[in-house]
Amino acid sequence: MSEQRPPRPRFAGLKRQFLLLLGGIYLLACMAALLLFAVVVDGIIRQLGEDFATQFVLRQKDRILAPIQREVALSRALADSPLLKQWARAEVDPALQAQALAELDNYRRHFADRSYFFVVNASGHYYHNNAADEYRGRELRFTVDPTLPRDRWYFATMTRVDDLALNVDYDAPLDVTKVWINAVVKEGDIKLGLGGTGLELDTFIQAVLGEDREGVVTLLLDRTGAIKAYRDRSYIDFNTVAKDSAEHSTLYRLLASPEEQAGLRAHLEQLAVGRAPVATLDLTVEGQPYLAAMAYLPDIQWFAVVLVDIAHVYSLWRFAPLALLLLASLLLLAVAMTVLLDRLVLGPLARLHRSTQAIAAGDYGQLAAVESGNEIGGLTHAFNDMALKMRRYTDRLEQLVEERTRALTRSNRQLAETHEQVLDSIRYALLIQQAILPRSELLERVLDEYFVIWKPRDLVGGDFYFCRVDEWGCLLAVADCTGHGVPGAFMTMAVSAVLNHVTSALCVDDPARILQETNRQLRATLRQDDMGEGFENGLDAAVCYWAWSERQLRFAGARIDLVCQDSDGTLTVVRGDGHSLGYRDADFEREFARHRIERISGRVFYLSTDGLLDQAGGEKGYGFGRRRFYEALRAGDGQPLAARGALLEQALASYQDGRPQRDDITVFGFRPAMQPLEPFLKES
Repeated sequence: MSEQRPPRPRFAGLKRQFLLLLGGIYLLACMAALLLFAVVVDGIIRQLGEDFATQFVLRQKDRILAPIQREVALSRALADSPLLKQWARAEVDPALQAQALAELDNYRRHFADRSYFFVVNASGHYYHNNAADEYRGRELRFTVDPTLPRDRWYFATMTRVDDLALNVDYDAPLDVTKVWINAVVKEGDIKLGLGGTGLELDTFIQAVLGEDREGVVTLLLDRTGAIKAYRDRSYIDFNTVAKDSAEHSTLYRLLASPEEQAGLRAHLEQLAVGRAPVATLDLTVEGQPYLAAMAYLPDIQWFAVVLVDIAHVYSLWRFAPLALLLLASLLLLAVAMTVLLDRLVLGPLARLHRSTQAIAAGDYGQLAAVESGNEIGGLTHAFNDMALKMRRYTDRLEQLVEERTRALTRSNRQLAETHEQVLDSIRYALLIQQAILPRSELLERVLDEYFVIWKPRDLVGGDFYFCRVDEWGCLLAVADCTGHGVPGAFMTMAVSAVLNHVTSALCVDDPARILQETNRQLRATLRQDDMGEGFENGLDAAVCYWAWSERQLRFAGARIDLVCQDSDGTLTVVRGDGHSLGYRDADFEREFARHRIERISGRVFYLSTDGLLDQAGGEKGYGFGRRRFYEALRAGDGQPLAARGALLEQALASYQDGRPQRDDITVFGFRPAMQPLEPFLKES
């Protein structure tokens, strides 16, 4: 019967498949590159926007303060004038009045607005003169009246202001709208009057907003958030001092959410106390998103706020040429790869493929032509040699395959039997090793919560944990012995016996002494000095003890640390000593450090051998490490300990990603019982 040829694949053309694959890769690469480009550019635009907003608000602060500081200083000087204070106490004295009005006129000539006002508190008389010197000789303009709404500003200022305040208001008697600088005239704690000047509102707003550009808005706020200067005058809060806070026209009312209002309020408070020169945050003002930059003007107790629409200031489309250049570069690279691959690889491979099809059909005379001296030429030459030898080997091949198959079958059967015997022994050894571990019933009765991750590398291993309980307290230990598999398991049996002897014969409530005695007796038990340098065994260990009558946990460690986690997620690491136990060069007189840790409500403790920390994983095969260990503990904060253990195992498995286990792993997380146990708990 003639041999049937396998059906030809539907898409057999390697060039076609390569072009489709390259096109798909190019599209994916372009999408990924554009996405990454957009993310990077967005970050750059954001940073540029923050820098622009910060510099702009600082420049605005200087521009605003420059004219106001001088007016504020002159207003303070006016309020501190001894002559004006004397006149405010004796207003009817003609001589004093003439001198006071002359001094006020002198201030008028120095004020930028060329105007002043002065109110004598005792009489309520309001004195004023303007830039045109219109009221010379009749400076007394009117008398403030608490019953008139027009004069509420004065009485509110005298009640609420102790030194100086700025107030944007329309003065009906004078028919002017200004930013008034009100300085309180005081002698001791007695308020004698009010004096100062004003800046014409439109001129002031033009000076403040003169540098605004498209996408940039400047406004001024007072300590309550009331708007003092804005491009839309209808939003300005006039006569703030005479109104309740609920009546103020504030920036808070223009924001989109209570969260933004709270954030703005917090930033303004921080600026007011001098914690930072500039603060920035994102705000949505009347439905429009802005990046807001704020600076505090301490001389007038106002805030300069600059709202920047980053999309207008730094448009993403400005970076479009760079994106097009990136796409063109990727396209050019794809075309170059296609041409080179077709010439150097795909063409020769197609010819070689035709030869292989002929040989597969039984025509061993169809040899491929060797056209180059590169790897493909070498492959073609090797293929021709293979075709020539194939016929000679065909007859011999079936016989060799049959003989070797029989031999491998016998070997595999013997190996399987031996392997099963070894596994049976190790499984039984696992039962023996598990027998020395504390029973779960005991742990559940002496611990409020706990979890144990005990994962020997080879069914059995050198890690184990130990618990001993009596009517006075509970001792808990974790140990990492030398070796893995059966040798490590034998070490755990020896160490468990030594720990039982030490805690029974010497002490159970002193972890440091337990480590010291275990160090000494293990060396004697293993006869380290008699066995030669090749026999070197020992362990790392950590021991915790807590008495039912105490609120503290005692701890000592030999190269194993104690990790404490409080209810708020805070992690604290209590370091064990940097010395192991039982080895030939161990110092058997060494005393281990004693630690005492408060057993406060909600505090959890963790003990871990180095198998967890050293487990290889990740892209580069590095160890799991302490940082990932601590992050996994923080991720389970607030959950029951069983759930935290599951999260830690999940994090380890995800990081390990199928790599073989490097070492035995033991992690013990526990929360000690806060109350004494019942007297019947005397088991270990």
